[in-house]
Amino acid sequence: MIQCALNGSYTREDHPDVPVTVGEIVADAVACQAAGAPSVHFHPRRPDDGRESLAAEVHDAVVAAVRAAAPDLELSCSTQEDIDLGGAPDRVAAIRAWTHPPDLVSLNLTEDGVLELGAALLDRGIGIEAGVFTLEGADARLAAPWAERVQRVLVEVTYEHDDRAAVVDAGLAAGVDVRVGLEDTLYDRDGGPAPSNPGQVAAVR
Repeated sequence: MIQCALNGSYTREDHPDVPVTVGEIVADAVACQAAGAPSVHFHPRRPDDGRESLAAEVHDAVVAAVRAAAPDLELSCSTQEDIDLGGAPDRVAAIRAWTHPPDLVSLNLTEDGVLELGAALLDRGIGIEAGVFTLEGADARLAAPWAERVQRVLVEVTYEHDDRAAVVDAGLAAGVDVRVGLEDTLYDRDGGPAPSNPGQVAAVR
């Protein structure tokens, strides 16, 4: 399975093909599905300043728009701890306010409050992609009370944008699911700008 991570915290200043607006995210998601990705991961943005947000009025609008355009596409979002909450007291309150939740979200196990947040996500029927950066993180995943209900483990490499390491190649050789996209790398193997998100999916496909 190929998942494409569309944007992360990046903007068009970082790469000209990073989708930021609702329309751009929708178009990119549809194009990635057509290129062969059954799953996309994206960070919804506030329309006024383009800042990432978990606020219901921002998050719901983007998820609903992508869902309407690509109803069979798996949708993943982020719960990273420094994303704007739009006035919610914490991340648990923010995700409980969503009326159009994604299918699953990434949950970094090194962050504070992940046990409570993971339980709240599962209570809402939102799947968990457990973000693991280290062996200690893997241990934390196994120790979580909801460990057996994790849908996917997301192995996060720490040398961002170093394509010489060929992480995706290693994943393909091992026969495991892989993630590509501009959130994960802005540069191609030759050091130039990375292909667009659909281009990366097509290359791996």
